[in-house]
Amino acid sequence: MPGSVLDEKLNQAGGLDSSNANAEPAMQAKGPMSDANPTQTHFAPGVNGEDHYASGNATPKTREHGHGWRARRKAHHHARKEKRAHKAADAVEKGLPSMFHSDEDKHGGKDRFERASKRMRIKNEFVAALAEFIGTFLFLFIAFGVANSASQGSIIASGQGGNTTANGGLDPSALLLSSLGFGFSLATQAWAFFRVSGGLFNPAVTFALFLTGAVDLVRMIILTIIQFAAAISAAGIAQVLIPGGINVRTRLGASTTIAQGFFIEFFMTANLILAVFLLAGEKHKGTFLAPVGIGLALFIAELFATSLTGGSLNPARTLGPDVIASTFDGTTWIYYAAPYSAALVASGIYKLLLWLNYYTAVEGQDSDGVHLLMRDKDGKATGFVDQVTAADAPEIERMREAEFDLERQTSHDTVGTSTTAPRSAVPRDNSQGALLPAPVVATQTAFTNVGVAQ
Repeated sequence: MPGSVLDEKLNQAGGLDSSNANAEPAMQAKGPMSDANPTQTHFAPGVNGEDHYASGNATPKTREHGHGWRARRKAHHHARKEKRAHKAADAVEKGLPSMFHSDEDKHGGKDRFERASKRMRIKNEFVAALAEFIGTFLFLFIAFGVANSASQGSIIASGQGGNTTANGGLDPSALLLSSLGFGFSLATQAWAFFRVSGGLFNPAVTFALFLTGAVDLVRMIILTIIQFAAAISAAGIAQVLIPGGINVRTRLGASTTIAQGFFIEFFMTANLILAVFLLAGEKHKGTFLAPVGIGLALFIAELFATSLTGGSLNPARTLGPDVIASTFDGTTWIYYAAPYSAALVASGIYKLLLWLNYYTAVEGQDSDGVHLLMRDKDGKATGFVDQVTAADAPEIERMREAEFDLERQTSHDTVGTSTTAPRSAVPRDNSQGALLPAPVVATQTAFTNVGVAQ
């Protein structure tokens, strides 16, 4: 194409002046668009007769305005998240003692919340370990003293004095006293520390709870070490304080074989662990009485096993007196293998029951028939929920606030629409008591007009 014709076309399109007529057309098509007319379409002849067009609608200034709006919206969303994170961090730090408070700066809501949560986990592990040590120590210290008094120097003995029967077992009165000592000691200490560490006091029970996911690996290891240490301490203190020392080692009866001893310990420990799972592992109407039921389970197990195996059911209970006496015989392994084997089997049984939804077998067994109506903002009943206890009130309030925040966030982030948060599951508790009024939110949620029982 002649140069004059090319210059004329380029001048008409406003893309080049005559001085740039010799420039490569393809390169000119890729150049910046004219500032004088940012919305015009630039034309440049291409190679092999193809024409190229470049739209000038999306100018750098327009793109800058678009990115600025998105950046402001993103910054606003980030600021809201940081505010919520700071609020959550403040709530976590309120539960921390002063020794766990940090002097770090208050910036970075998410990071601050994670640091506070980490300190809270450390504090909780420390509290659980301390409570478990004290509880295990008191449980075994009292039980050792009662059992020592009952046997008058020997739990399982034959022809060595003491209050025994002809076959080497304790007579009924001594057996009853020893069993009551273990059962009542466990019940009282478990009841006292149930809300702090769970009141486990038994490495086999701790292992079983780990298998079912109720206790994580770190806590299981910590509590197991603590329980063994507390048992040794309890046996040592009892040895010093009781005149003549203690003789409460677990040994097989005179006529009990190794196989019999293993399975007696196995079944008695499984009975105890299942009682823990079904009474204390879940929240139900009788949860507050769980320590009593667990203590009774140990009591009847001791009645059965004391004269036959010494009634250990607890590796820590066996280790403490053995360490103090510096004596280990060839059957000691039974008192470790049997309880841990029982933990495996009992955990499997409990998981099977959960898989089968066992709580539907007896319909309404945990219900007292008391329900609370759910009402919308106009006062119309829309459903009902089981009443909850006063202990759950703070959690319910937090869940209400979370739903309210989610509603508000959804209303801000959705253009032209306003949707409410999805319904959430309501924690169940069937304890009876007086109902307290609860606030009514503006929109219907799962927590509207949920009453609280004390």
